[in-house]
Amino acid sequence: MADTLLIDLFKQLGSIAVQLAKQEINLLVGVDEEVQKLQDRLGMIKAMLDDAEERHAVKQRTEKLWLEKLQISTMRWMTSWTRGTLQGSEQRLREKKENQLILTLLLLSRRRQPDVVERPTTTSFVDVSNIIGRDIYWDELLRSLLSVGSLEERNSYCVISLVGLGGIGKTTLAQLAYNHPEVQDHFQKRMWVCISDPFDQCKVAKAIIKEVDPEHGPLDNIELQSLLCKIHDLIKDKKFFLVLDDVWIEDFEKWEPFKSALKNGVHGSRILATTRNQIVANMMESALTINLEVLSDEDCWLIFSKIAFSNEEELKYLEDLGRKLAIKCNGLPLVAKTLGSLMHNKRNREQWNKILDSHMWELEDIEKGLLAPLLLSYYELPSTMRRCFSYCAIFSKDYLFSRDKLVLHWMAQGYVESKENMEMEVIAEEYFENYGLEKLPQGMSKLINLRHLIFDQNSHLVFPKGVGKLIDLRTLWVFNIGDKDDREGCKFGELKNLNQLQGTLRINGLENVVDVGEVQNAQLKKKIHLRGLVLWFSPLDSLEDEEDIRRMENDILVLNALEPPPHLQDLEIGGYMGNIIYPNWMMSCTTLKRLQLLRCVKLEHLPSLGQLPFLEVLKISWLLNAKKVGDEFLGIEDSKNKKDYDIIFPNLKSLEFWDLYNWEE
Repeated sequence: MADTLLIDLFKQLGSIAVQLAKQEINLLVGVDEEVQKLQDRLGMIKAMLDDAEERHAVKQRTEKLWLEKLQISTMRWMTSWTRGTLQGSEQRLREKKENQLILTLLLLSRRRQPDVVERPTTTSFVDVSNIIGRDIYWDELLRSLLSVGSLEERNSYCVISLVGLGGIGKTTLAQLAYNHPEVQDHFQKRMWVCISDPFDQCKVAKAIIKEVDPEHGPLDNIELQSLLCKIHDLIKDKKFFLVLDDVWIEDFEKWEPFKSALKNGVHGSRILATTRNQIVANMMESALTINLEVLSDEDCWLIFSKIAFSNEEELKYLEDLGRKLAIKCNGLPLVAKTLGSLMHNKRNREQWNKILDSHMWELEDIEKGLLAPLLLSYYELPSTMRRCFSYCAIFSKDYLFSRDKLVLHWMAQGYVESKENMEMEVIAEEYFENYGLEKLPQGMSKLINLRHLIFDQNSHLVFPKGVGKLIDLRTLWVFNIGDKDDREGCKFGELKNLNQLQGTLRINGLENVVDVGEVQNAQLKKKIHLRGLVLWFSPLDSLEDEEDIRRMENDILVLNALEPPPHLQDLEIGGYMGNIIYPNWMMSCTTLKRLQLLRCVKLEHLPSLGQLPFLEVLKISWLLNAKKVGDEFLGIEDSKNKKDYDIIFPNLKSLEFWDLYNWEE
């Protein structure tokens, strides 16, 4: 993983070098030609590095040295090239470094043939006695295969999918079903096909034909249409059971010809697919999807111990260490089997402790067995997504990171490649779907292409006027409204044209709003991409003098004038000093899932919330003046029909009341 990060860093440096070189040689004759040459060289380097990663060259010590040499020599070359341009000696430097670079490239490219992690070919054979911990899924699967149940069958067959992580036991469960005596008696034809990746339609079709008719002659040089016709004819009037193991294809157009050809069987036929991806199960229109969960530590221990130990004496001697190793399997039976096989010939406790304390992924002996499922998943990703995935290696184990922040990091690193008519944020979401200052610079308004403005949400930054000109902003975590004495501060109305904002927006300083018309002018209702909103007033401990009373009245007017975004899911209101929240305002937030009312110390009556259809989480704290929580809170104060009580908070999962010291009823 570290090597992958180095490769990506190097690609980044190449991109930066192009930009720097282009800036520095703008005044030179033949600029376009020189930049194009540089881009060609760097493109060749990037392609070579991609090849090296694809074939896992960094796993070989000799090739790793070549790769490091390539990186070092080329970085020196790029640096010298840009500096040499400024000094007028670029030709001499380029020739010297180019020769060194090309030689290194040629040597690396000729080193060896690709050494990829091969996807193992599966068969239908299985030792039933070795299957542990899958009883909970077996009964449902067997009933579905034998037509005991109510599966929807649109065709003569229906699809059942086993979905789960690599190594979790999908193939084993399919093998168990394939070889069960009742299944053998129930179906006239059974077929087992291990799907290749990429999905080769002709290869799959030939495999099905050979399974139906093992004596069939050669199938070389036959087009897909003819192959599918043969399948259609061979299964006619037969109740068949077809296992498609390890399916990765998500493209319905490639599956559709098989879907049609297989309709010629007898009603009650079954197709059982194993896949790691729920999308595949959906694409195949599965009538039943069984999601396999990880095994318990005890089940992993049973699998591990059957393979690792030859006799009872060995088991007793090493059981304590073996159970710790079983926990490291994380519930994956394939890992337990591979680890058991590795430990089978290790008979002293020192060896076992060494394995137990080591980084499992660095052990070459178990790499192909233990990590092959993970490596296959990794290399299945496009190169852009691999870079994003590898970037996560910089976080420590169990680090809790924000999805939105991570996406922004990816974009900042240049890992998200733009596509025509698609926002980078949308592309990044598909991969998954900071700084503190005293004052933002006055020139911010000139950054008209700025998309992401990020800093601590609790920061008290002074926003300058003109922020509203940044109409392409997608991310603005906090917006601070300047007070009435701050002539340079930002006003609420600056939000008017920031209609591309996404994620969550926190608005601080709402107590500073003087003109209610400015609130309406902000047009929050047009922020259709916002999903979260924090409205924060500075709370007061009491309302004693005339100015404080005006504050209470103003807070009511401000909140009532706000028109919340139409697709809001999270809402927090804090420090509000009004004694009421008008019900019409709150009930307009029909898409809310989470709501918090915090430190609204003068609020006497809770707003009507019981009729919000999607509300799941509600937290209310520090409402010091609230005395009653009754029908108005449930939203049925005017109802005389007791049945209305049955539909209050239809989706509520969490309800918290904190510090309502004057609550009486």
